[in-house]
Amino acid sequence: MSLEQNKIEKGAIEMDMRISNIYNVYSAQAGKNVTKPERVEKTRGEADKVSLSAQAGDYQTARNAVAGVPDIRENIVNRIQEMLDAGTYHVSAHEVAARIFVG
Repeated sequence: MSLEQNKIEKGAIEMDMRISNIYNVYSAQAGKNVTKPERVEKTRGEADKVSLSAQAGDYQTARNAVAGVPDIRENIVNRIQEMLDAGTYHVSAHEVAARIFVG
């Protein structure tokens, strides 16, 4: 048997196993009694109500505050760009290391 024929044979066996597994699941489910859900009567005159926790309200307030802040602070970027262009932007290795480890 060639390598290609072996791959085809192996694929057919794997497919047959998957089909058998699916059949077994459906067969197992077929024996169970499935009931229809009960009918729910609609209430008249009452609207649906949603109540959020204080934590959810705080989260929404914080999210709205962050949404108003730009992703890039252009004033800082422009200031650093001007310093780079002028050749006056210098950062010490000690300062970089301190910010990495301290946060």
